[in-house]
Amino acid sequence: MDKRERLLATLQGEKTDGMLCGFWHHFKDSCKYGHASIQAHVEFFQHTDADILKVMNEHTYRIDCSIEKSSDWKKVNPSSFDASPYPQYIEEFKALKKALPKDVPLFATVHGVLVSAYHATELPGNFSNPHNMVSRHLKQDPSSVAVGLQAIAETLILLCQQLVKAGADGIYYAALGGESYRFERSLFETYVKPYDKQVIDSINDLKAKSILHICKDQVVLPMYQGIQADIVNWAVHESEYSLSDGRILFPEATLLGGFDDRSGVLVEGSEAEIEQEVEAIVAEAGRKRFIIGADCTLPTDIELWRLNAARSHAALM
Repeated sequence: MDKRERLLATLQGEKTDGMLCGFWHHFKDSCKYGHASIQAHVEFFQHTDADILKVMNEHTYRIDCSIEKSSDWKKVNPSSFDASPYPQYIEEFKALKKALPKDVPLFATVHGVLVSAYHATELPGNFSNPHNMVSRHLKQDPSSVAVGLQAIAETLILLCQQLVKAGADGIYYAALGGESYRFERSLFETYVKPYDKQVIDSINDLKAKSILHICKDQVVLPMYQGIQADIVNWAVHESEYSLSDGRILFPEATLLGGFDDRSGVLVEGSEAEIEQEVEAIVAEAGRKRFIIGADCTLPTDIELWRLNAARSHAALM
């Protein structure tokens, strides 16, 4: 089996010649854009022989109007794609695809609707605050903010279409907003989840594969039931939902995860400890429809031999 055949067999619940791993991290600031970004991805693959490669997206959403009060979200229109930062991302993706072996499955990152709204209105680093502007406005005036979120969803759907056209095997969709401390469940399920679902549904319509990455800590995982992604990933070490719980909540999906992303065995352990943890994770999750990975992106400076240790041992299972 080549890498793409192995991934497709895993998603279909078929037996493969070894378990798959999916690990990734952000690159340093000097390698986030252009040729430097492409080269960083290529070098990461060369050093890890990754089973699947997540293509990082540092091009954040922009809107063409000022948002000061909640009613201003009604002024947001779908962004002009050519005037957005995304054409550069598409060109980076095309160049990367040419530079890698043809069998490497590429998943292009698309940031979720709510966090894209945040990117367009505030400086980086404050999304975790449940009182950031878009979260605050959504609580105050959900019907107005929903107009803006719908417009953003339409732009993200177009981005997904362009990425698949450029050769992406799938989209890694980073959904945020489902943290227990952010919204009441009814608010999230009425005014955030439908837009995430729209984007995932559009990916499925393109016959591409979808990874639903439910980002951040303390996620209320059941709120994402009904979003039909091929692969689901969340922070098992920062929530009350285990891999076994995920099997119940998403019975048709392939699960991805198992390792803590910021501490623990993968980040701090020995090679033998990493191999033992791989075996323990597979014992819990099972071989069928499972990809070994981490809760989220790993530290930028993680020693890559650690990822190789996990991947090499998983390939023997």
